[in-house]
Amino acid sequence: MKNADERKDNGELPQMMSRRALGGFVLSLPLLSALPALAQTDQGATNILRSLAPHDRVPGRSGGGASGGGRVVVRRVAPVPRRVHPRGYGSDVVIDLTRRVEVTVFFDNDSATLRRGAEATLMRLALALRDPILLDQRFLIAGHTSAEGGYDYNVELSQERAAAVRDWLVSYGEISPGRLVAHGFGPDMLRNPRSPYSPVNRRVEVIAITG
Repeated sequence: MKNADERKDNGELPQMMSRRALGGFVLSLPLLSALPALAQTDQGATNILRSLAPHDRVPGRSGGGASGGGRVVVRRVAPVPRRVHPRGYGSDVVIDLTRRVEVTVFFDNDSATLRRGAEATLMRLALALRDPILLDQRFLIAGHTSAEGGYDYNVELSQERAAAVRDWLVSYGEISPGRLVAHGFGPDMLRNPRSPYSPVNRRVEVIAITG
């Protein structure tokens, strides 16, 4: 069965994804050997870090390193908690919807296979997750679809895609598997509820787990 969620041209999606989705940075770099060097200079990783950091330790803008040289400023934003029971996970988790970022990666049609080029984006995410500010934090890798197509199928596909991102981060980004939980929301958490069939609703997010 071909999922209707995948029928539209994937070329539409990059133009409609939020600029907050990792800043749109694309570089061809070695997967692991470049990580330490990039941590000192990569603005994309720093932007992700600022989006995911706890409210009492957001990195400042001065100094070297992805964490701004250790400088910390307070982000005065009230958390927006939501309780989720991740599929295949033993218990509920609480996520904070004010601490999240979209991951601009693409998949083969009707599959959870990451397309070539996804590594650059995921490398930046791994850099941020390995920063000292986030080392004690856990995150939900959340897969989403639009409302187009069968509900059960979309939920399954979103789960598989979230798991693919989690597995890459564990295998190549050197992130501890205990810090990452994959969950497929399907169409249950639309970015644009007024246009439930829009391709902008098809995305993968990283959201902080706070409980």
